[in-house]
Amino acid sequence: MMHISTAGIQRGALSAAEGSKPSSDKAQAAQAPAGAGAVAGDVVISTLAGRLAKASEATSATIRGFDHAALGAWVNRNTDDILYPLDAEHKAAAAKQLPQPNDAASAKSAAAATAYVDRKGPNPFAGLSREQLSAISNDDSGTFTVNERRAAFMQAYQEEEAWRTQVVAQAMHEYNTTGKTTNFFKSVLAHFNTLPRLEQSQYPANYASDLEDKIKLDFNYFNHAAGNGGPTPGSLADLLKNQGKKTVDLFDLLSR
Repeated sequence: MMHISTAGIQRGALSAAEGSKPSSDKAQAAQAPAGAGAVAGDVVISTLAGRLAKASEATSATIRGFDHAALGAWVNRNTDDILYPLDAEHKAAAAKQLPQPNDAASAKSAAAATAYVDRKGPNPFAGLSREQLSAISNDDSGTFTVNERRAAFMQAYQEEEAWRTQVVAQAMHEYNTTGKTTNFFKSVLAHFNTLPRLEQSQYPANYASDLEDKIKLDFNYFNHAAGNGGPTPGSLADLLKNQGKKTVDLFDLLSR
């Protein structure tokens, strides 16, 4: 059976409250930061760079010696903290958190993140790299507030969702026209290799090697054969040929 699924590239589910966010939040993620202290102004950029360096140093010290499983569990705990329930009590507590150090630029960034969580402003970290977003969202040293961490997490999450939508559409086209998903696997592997180590910890330890094996196999789901081998007896292509069909789609395969 053919396997085109986003299951292998999942990153951790949103809470029910976050999952019900309207599509307007996704549009906000693509907007440039507005008054957030993330990427606007020389002083702000310098301040953010210092905070990122401090957070990364603290994280490196924390995870030193972690194997893949331990690192994944640590990131999961961070995600649980980030995706706190969006009720009045939790939101009020989160809004009171102060960044470290609590200078003007950092305070402005924290306030902008709180406004984003309250759906009153754009994501202050739109435009940052995935490495930077990961450094912020996984910072448990107090350098960044929980709302800043949530905003960074959501920015990365929405970018990942946009990438998945595109790559799955390409995979369906590849499958429907060639019977293969080899280029899909290549795209997924290339994308995986660009992710920060902390994001990679959310995938199985053999994720990359499994993709490499699939790429090497170059399997044709129509012919049920590797590479450019002809249709094997009982394959979809063989059955359709016997039925006189000229075209095939995913649902023909899934119905088997």
